[in-house]
Amino acid sequence: MENRKIGVLEVRGGGLRAPYIGCVGTGEGEAGFRSGHKTSSSAARGTVRHLRFAPLIYRGSVCKLHRSPDGGISACPTRNSLALICGLRLPACRMLDYDHILSKQTGESMPHSPIQPKPDATPPDTNGEKATIHNFFASKICCNYTLLVIVIISIILAFCFFIRTNEISNEHLNKTQQLLQEIKEGRDTTNETIKEIDSLRNTFSSHGLYLLLSLIILVSCFSKPIMKLLNKYPQRVFVAVIALGGFLAFSIPQYLYSFKYIGETKDITASLLTVTGGILAVFTLLKTHQKSELEREQLDTQKKKDDRDHIRQLHDSYNDRFDKAVAELNSNDVKAAYAAVPKLAKLADAWLDYEDLSNDTEELEKLKKKAKKEAQTIINILCKYIRTMPGEYTEEDLKDIGTLDTTDQDKLKSESEVRRLIFSEISDRSSKVIIKKGKISIKPDTWSNFYFDFSRAPIFYPLHDLTFENPNFEFARFYTEIDFSNSCFIGKTNFESVHFVRNMKDHINFRSAKFMGNVSFLNAQFDRFADFESSNFRQEASFENVTFDESANFKNTRFKKSTWFSKATFTGPVDFTDAIFRCSVGFSLSTFKNSVDFSNAIFIAPVNFSATCFNYEPPKFAKYSTGAMFSNKIPPKKYIFDVAKNSKYKIETGRVIQDNEPFDIPLGTVLFDPKSLDKKTGEYTRVSARAQ
Repeated sequence: MENRKIGVLEVRGGGLRAPYIGCVGTGEGEAGFRSGHKTSSSAARGTVRHLRFAPLIYRGSVCKLHRSPDGGISACPTRNSLALICGLRLPACRMLDYDHILSKQTGESMPHSPIQPKPDATPPDTNGEKATIHNFFASKICCNYTLLVIVIISIILAFCFFIRTNEISNEHLNKTQQLLQEIKEGRDTTNETIKEIDSLRNTFSSHGLYLLLSLIILVSCFSKPIMKLLNKYPQRVFVAVIALGGFLAFSIPQYLYSFKYIGETKDITASLLTVTGGILAVFTLLKTHQKSELEREQLDTQKKKDDRDHIRQLHDSYNDRFDKAVAELNSNDVKAAYAAVPKLAKLADAWLDYEDLSNDTEELEKLKKKAKKEAQTIINILCKYIRTMPGEYTEEDLKDIGTLDTTDQDKLKSESEVRRLIFSEISDRSSKVIIKKGKISIKPDTWSNFYFDFSRAPIFYPLHDLTFENPNFEFARFYTEIDFSNSCFIGKTNFESVHFVRNMKDHINFRSAKFMGNVSFLNAQFDRFADFESSNFRQEASFENVTFDESANFKNTRFKKSTWFSKATFTGPVDFTDAIFRCSVGFSLSTFKNSVDFSNAIFIAPVNFSATCFNYEPPKFAKYSTGAMFSNKIPPKKYIFDVAKNSKYKIETGRVIQDNEPFDIPLGTVLFDPKSLDKKTGEYTRVSARAQ
């Protein structure tokens, strides 16, 4: 059989070529390499040092491994052969230089190795790495040449200090014998000889200390293999340390005694044996610490496994609860559906209560993502229920529920209670608006960061006194009683293209509603009376291209940010009396087909009535004793009252001189200083005369 999947590289014509090597042999016996065809390679130019092959996966039994002479291992994934189909999955790596590659062209066979060499045992402190020339030292940096230089210098210094200490010891022995001879002969040079001996002893001590330090530095460079041996063969290491300690306890005192550094050896021998015992105690402490660390890791692993099992069981129970609650919600039983709503809401809360399930940061992040996903799924199901048409009823049925028989009215009433409950559960978990000492703040709650899609929903029930956070009512249709009074809208609110269907009995009630974020009624259609009295728009509000088929009431409404009524159509009377516009307001291209009253309104920012049509009567700005008020801090050019050319009525303006600057504002209105507000009376103290 022949395999052409293993190749090496050669330099050829300035580029690189890969001669594929064939594997010859049987599935059970010997095997070798032979040269095969050549193919181009994308390797870089220059001398080839190594080549890594991608892991190969085949089915069947396992083929042999082949080891090249220089130690590189190559896989032999044989395929397309009747004799053997290889099942080995191993990246092939061959370490070959250019000369070696050319020698392979002769087709020499290579020795083979077993199918799967036994991996080297690696202790925990080696991080699973085999001790080679690249990771032999304590440093984590492979091939740390700086450390290699330190090793070489330490060896040289240790050798030099050892030679020097031997020379000093021989000289010390000679001087000691000379001193004994001088004492015996009674010479006068004894004191000088003693000083020389003391000097030699001091020199021996310093050189001995240097020798000891160089040996310590040298040994510390080999801490990793030492720890490896200690972990792999602890008993042998202990025996070796005891033997070495005993040898040093005998040899060092004997050495010092032989060169006349000491008289008796028992004291220093005892000290060395004590040091040896201390080293053994340190080794024992290290092994005990490693054992305790291993036990702790095992306990942590078991605890993590128990936590995962607990989390899995908990999530399984959540899934069971979810299936049952969804089945109840979508059943034809209204009572079961009513009971399913709080079950699903509480289940979403249970998913979000994940912080105590694990202490692992990574695991908590996974739980957080899963919890948000599952909670959003539950919210989507509740919102989908809101978006569906109730039962078999049609849009015509919802336009005037009062015309239906009693049974159908009761069914729709029960259905409306289920849907109202869904909004109530959402409201309870939405952010809370806190007003403290005149300052308004928003406190997030558990469902504050989720998305609520009520687009195209049929709404036929009141939604007053609720909190809505980031709601999307786009293209929704509102029937019968529409009541958002005293409700609070937090975040971005979307009422674009909604249709408030005509109903002769009820009106659209947004009275005292609070819009804390941007709100858009773009392209909305109000088929009946729209009441926004005393509402509070704290961010941008858009009523662009809105159609009001009946009267609209914005009396005493507060607009804190920019407001747009551009291209709006007002069919019925419009009331803006006592409204306050703290930022720019635009009515450009709007059409008023009935009366409009801005009396007592306060404009603290630019106003734009360009291209506006008044087709019923002129707009009123001073119907009452006090006319509308315009800020004197706004440049006169920012007050635009030039209506459309085809408008039947215009805005009659007069002139007021303020700080030698003329302001053209509607007749009967005044200029005022926004900073002159009297907090006790709530009135502005610096007000101009009426525009004449």
